Amino acid sequence: MEEYIFILLVLAFAILVGSTLGFGDSLIFIPIAALFLGIQIAIVLMGFWTTTLSIFNTIKYRQYFDKLLIKKYIIPGILGVTIGALLLVIAPIPIVELSLGIFIIAFIVAKFRGIKKENDEIPVKETQFTESHLKYVPNSIIYPGAFSYGFIGGLIGTPGPINVVILEKRGHQRESFIGNFSFISIMVCSFRLVIYVSYDLFPMDLIILFLIGIIITYLMTKVGHWLTPRIPKKKFKLLVLLLLTVIGIRLVINSLFILFNLKI
Repeated sequence: MEEYIFILLVLAFAILVGSTLGFGDSLIFIPIAALFLGIQIAIVLMGFWTTTLSIFNTIKYRQYFDKLLIKKYIIPGILGVTIGALLLVIAPIPIVELSLGIFIIAFIVAKFRGIKKENDEIPVKETQFTESHLKYVPNSIIYPGAFSYGFIGGLIGTPGPINVVILEKRGHQRESFIGNFSFISIMVCSFRLVIYVSYDLFPMDLIILFLIGIIITYLMTKVGHWLTPRIPKKKFKLLVLLLLTVIGIRLVINSLFILFNLKI
């Protein structure tokens, strides 16, 4: 019982991050919950909770949709998520953990470099979202990015960093960032849920935990929407990155230890 309470507390924090910043919920929840549930179950459960969060975010920020970018995401994203989700069914768990750990660390390094670059530059005042303000991003970046987003989402459940890069290059900030991130997540990553259910990956013995998690997702999303225009984003991002650093290192060390023992 204590383990489940802790898992729900982690979920609450993860959803608060996801609804406030637009991403990061899976990156936080999956590595921690995997300690108690196993990596595969944590990925599957968070897939459903993240989709629920994305629905709430999409409804809240629906006026900010970047229709052109969304259209380009659909086909390569769905193809990627289908392949990734099917691989989750057969992939060795230590390999999945190692992939997740390396991915988190790479993301953290890139974000810290981005923060340093932002501090060195003259601050630019945020402008109100209009399509005329959006920057051009070549298809050579969008299509592979969309495929990678889907593939990583299906396999390790944490594709957010890829979306972050593309949306930031496109010029999306705050509400427009969250709205487009969430709608793309629904259009692409919801396909993995069908595969999870089809291959009996959903843990029916945890259905009560899952339903309580839905309620927590709704409540924490409301709090996150209230916080979004108020919280100092740079400080909050820094705290999240520090937490993810510990998580990523632990995952890599743990998975390498397991793989090393298997070879002995």
